Amino acid sequence: MKRSMEIEPIATDGAGISSALDGFELCRAVGFDAFRDSLNGVFYPARVEPTGLHTTSVQSLLSAVELTHLTLGFVRFGTETALDPGALGAYHVNVALSGSVESHCGRESVVARPGTAAVFTPEDHTRLPRWGADAGQLCIKIDRRALEAELESMLGRPVASLVRFSIGFDLANSAGRSWLNVVRLLLTDLADGSSLSRGSTTHREELERLVISSLLRAQPHDFHDELHSDHAPARSRIVKRVVDAVDAEPEKAWTLAGMAELSGVSGRRLQQGFREQLTMSPMAYVRLVRLERVHKDLLTYSGSVTDVAFRWGFTHLGRFAEAYRERFGLAPSETLRRFRA
Repeated sequence: MKRSMEIEPIATDGAGISSALDGFELCRAVGFDAFRDSLNGVFYPARVEPTGLHTTSVQSLLSAVELTHLTLGFVRFGTETALDPGALGAYHVNVALSGSVESHCGRESVVARPGTAAVFTPEDHTRLPRWGADAGQLCIKIDRRALEAELESMLGRPVASLVRFSIGFDLANSAGRSWLNVVRLLLTDLADGSSLSRGSTTHREELERLVISSLLRAQPHDFHDELHSDHAPARSRIVKRVVDAVDAEPEKAWTLAGMAELSGVSGRRLQQGFREQLTMSPMAYVRLVRLERVHKDLLTYSGSVTDVAFRWGFTHLGRFAEAYRERFGLAPSETLRRFRA
């Protein structure tokens, strides 16, 4: 069943949030086509069409800054607009600062007004059929791998699937206010040309990760209960022994029998332990570690896709490419091209 929600607006310091990006202004009061091209260049290729009467508005404004894990932007079209970016390939949050925006992601929808944010997942179809003429939103694009790696660190185990958030994010409750305060902290620091965020990449990335981890704690998703559990199960010695060995040599020709012999238990018992503690089989864990090593090598230009895949134990390139796309949301060759560019 399709779910829809509306959250009553609250007073939000929209002007303060948007003005923090004044130093990153890209375009203002330009023709609609030029505005759309700038917007798509910063965020996602999307079908963006005006549904209002005017295609040039003195109220249009786009400011944006691309960081390591996040892209933050303020967007106001100044004319009623419809957007259809499809599957985003990244996690994304739109914080409503003025007006209203109807937002859909998969089977969920929300009408975002001040005091509300909309949270989108990477693989579900996203569309915003009614972006009001007076609506301004803080748009936050979150690198998919950065969010999933942060969740893995918080859970203490690998995460083999994407994170599905509820779309409607109430910023009036304590968790929502706390997350928004972290976002304000990052924006305020970026607005100061002599701040630590401007002078230290390490410091800025710590604030970016704080935005991501706060979102994971504040907004419901399918790992939310586990994340907030006070009694996460300890990893047993038999599972830890295999995990440590695979982490040390993921390229090795691992088999279930070989891992069972290493752990000192039967293959069935080892599989049971992995499913209870890591929610995946031993061989799925091997594949996950190999994919992570491939991804890291592609980001550092350590050889061609074929060379890197073989280096980490993948012998069937078709199945490798399919698994890589499922894990990271893009093809291995796209990773290589994007980060070289």
